Amino acid sequence: MLDDRQMIDQIVIRREAMASLDAAEAADLVDYVDRAPGPRRADAAVHELSLALTQPVPTIERRIAQARRLRSTMPTVWQAWHDGRLSTSAVGEIDRAARRLTHPTSRVDLDGQAVDAASGRTPGQLSRWLDRWVERTEAHAARARHETARADRAVRLRPLGDAMTRLTVDIPATEAAAIAQRLTAAAHALASDDPRTLDQARADIVCDVLLDRRDGALGYRAVIGITVPLSSLLGFSDAPGELTDRSATIPAFIVREAVADEHSLLYRLVTDDIGNLLTVQWLGRFAPARLRQVLAFRDGTSVFPTSSVPAAHCDSDHTDPWPAPTHAANTGPLNRRAHRLKTEGLIDLRQPTPGVFAWTTHTGHRYTRRPEPVPIADWDLPPPHPA
Repeated sequence: MLDDRQMIDQIVIRREAMASLDAAEAADLVDYVDRAPGPRRADAAVHELSLALTQPVPTIERRIAQARRLRSTMPTVWQAWHDGRLSTSAVGEIDRAARRLTHPTSRVDLDGQAVDAASGRTPGQLSRWLDRWVERTEAHAARARHETARADRAVRLRPLGDAMTRLTVDIPATEAAAIAQRLTAAAHALASDDPRTLDQARADIVCDVLLDRRDGALGYRAVIGITVPLSSLLGFSDAPGELTDRSATIPAFIVREAVADEHSLLYRLVTDDIGNLLTVQWLGRFAPARLRQVLAFRDGTSVFPTSSVPAAHCDSDHTDPWPAPTHAANTGPLNRRAHRLKTEGLIDLRQPTPGVFAWTTHTGHRYTRRPEPVPIADWDLPPPHPA
């Protein structure tokens, strides 16, 4: 039985071991891709790593790029990571700061100081130390850094469950502060008997403004695909629906409210009794809009197993090449990069049954992507109790 001191020591040793293993894996990722002869096979290697580690392709690429930078430009940090003296999260913060630097000598200086700076600091504290260090060391490059960062401004969605999603926006700090002040002022200007908290009111004001919402209307102007059982639409069931890209589950009462809006448009898609869309065939080579829409409801996203690219942004791929039939049993949405690798024969794809996509890499590893059944009425039934 370990005493308290020994227990703390053991926890620290294990954390260091985990960091060392992360560093070793990062080195292996780079080495595996570097063995590939040529850029196309290197891309296939990245996709195989994505399948093997069940991580999106962009995540694998970011990890490889980070490992390359650290190994080539920050040898002290790289070695400290391998030794377990730097946590993986701390390494990520250091790499983020180093990417903002413009002069190689600055990176050398940071490499010499970062390990000591990380000691005794949390990732958040280290991040603030690094930000100050970058601003002091290369104050003359502040404008260039800002323009580079501003070029990456974006809006992102992160599903939270319970029909809620977090929307974030990367914008200049001054504009963000001004928007926050205006939202706060607008929220304070509401009637004194308004029951909402300040945060609730500010969130609602964002929706009201962006959706041009007035007088209690939903204000939706975009086309939002939701699959939902007919019984839920009619009020006979509370089975939830789903967004077409499977990114969020939508409670039945919200779907019914949306359907009541005059801008809603409904399509009727026939499914079997377990939620699989029945096949649709087309005589031409290229899938028409209606078949593409059916596939979007069936597959939701690209059929590459680790991809979350919405089906609407994918190519319509023939699993068996044309002139094989253009129907749902031989077609599926596939993101462009994976589509090219498949077309070039760098990765093999079969569709043994409609909506089931079997992938085989050049190493012989196999990965299967199965569709999530679309919502059916029985989804809202409680699970059976054990006898």
